[in-house]
Amino acid sequence: MAAIRSKSSADPTDKPVNSRLRKSIYLLPNLLTASNMVLGILSMIYSINDSLTLSLAAETKMTPFVWPAKLILIAIVLDFMDGRVARATGTTSKFGMEFDSLSDLVSFGMAPALLIYLSTLRYMNVWNIPAPVIGISITVLSVLCAAIRLARFNVQAQAEEKAHFVGLPSPAAAGMLASYVLFSRWGGWYGKGIFLNKVMGWYEENISLVEFWIIPTMTVTIAVVMVSTITYPSMKKWKWETVKPWTFAVIVLAFFWIVYAAEFTSFVLLSAYLLWGIIQALTKKSFEKMRPKKTAA
Repeated sequence: MAAIRSKSSADPTDKPVNSRLRKSIYLLPNLLTASNMVLGILSMIYSINDSLTLSLAAETKMTPFVWPAKLILIAIVLDFMDGRVARATGTTSKFGMEFDSLSDLVSFGMAPALLIYLSTLRYMNVWNIPAPVIGISITVLSVLCAAIRLARFNVQAQAEEKAHFVGLPSPAAAGMLASYVLFSRWGGWYGKGIFLNKVMGWYEENISLVEFWIIPTMTVTIAVVMVSTITYPSMKKWKWETVKPWTFAVIVLAFFWIVYAAEFTSFVLLSAYLLWGIIQALTKKSFEKMRPKKTAA
C-alpha cells in the first residue's frame, strides 16, 4: 500500500513535467524553422542596405553582398537540422510542414532572388532592352518557381519517395546562387595554389561574359529545374552505416576542400548537384529512345 500511495502521490508532479518536456520537444524544430525565416529576412535587409551603400564599400572596407549570402547558407543548415530533429523526436506535424514551407519561401525563394538581382542581374542591358527589365523578369521567375516547388512538395509529401526529390530542392537552388555571390567576391584565393589561381584568373578576365550571360542563364535553369520532374537524391534516409568506402573517401575530400576554400568548393559542389540530375535525366531519356519498342502480338 505504501508503494501504491507513493506512486499516486508522485503522479501530480510528474504530469506537468512530462507535459512541459513534450511541449519543449515539439517547440525545438519550430524554433529552428523560425530562425531559418529570420535569417532569410535579415539577408534581404542586408542585400538592400548593401545595394544602397555600394559607394561606401571602399571606405568601410566591407565587401558588399557577402553577409546576405552567408546568412542564406546558414539558413540552409538550420533547414536541414529542423527536419532531422522533427523526425528524430517524432514531432513531425502538418503545422510544421506548412511553417517550414513558408520559411523556405522567404529564405530560399525571395532572399536569394533579391540577392542575385541586386548584385548581378540589375546591370543586364542586352538587345536594347532597359537594364532592369530582364533582371526583374528573371528574379520574378525564380521566386515563382520556388513557390510552385514548395507548394507541390506539400501536396505530394505523402506520395513522394523519401529517397529522392522531384525537382531541384529549394535550399540547393538558393545555396547555388548564394555561393556564387561568395565565390565572385572572394579575395582569399590569392596564394591558394596554381589551380585556383588559374580558375579565378580566368573568371576575372571574363567577368563580363559570366555576369551578363552565364549567371542569368544559370538562374533561369535553376528556376526551371525546380519545377521539373527531374529527380535528385535525398539525404533523409542517409546513414553512416550504409556509407561505402569510396563514398566516404569522396566525403573526406569534399570536407578538405570546404575547409581549404569554402567559397569555391560550395559553388562547385552545388553546381555538380544541379548538373547530376540534369545529366541523369537526359541520359535516361536517351536510353529510352534507343530501346526498341515492344510490338503487340
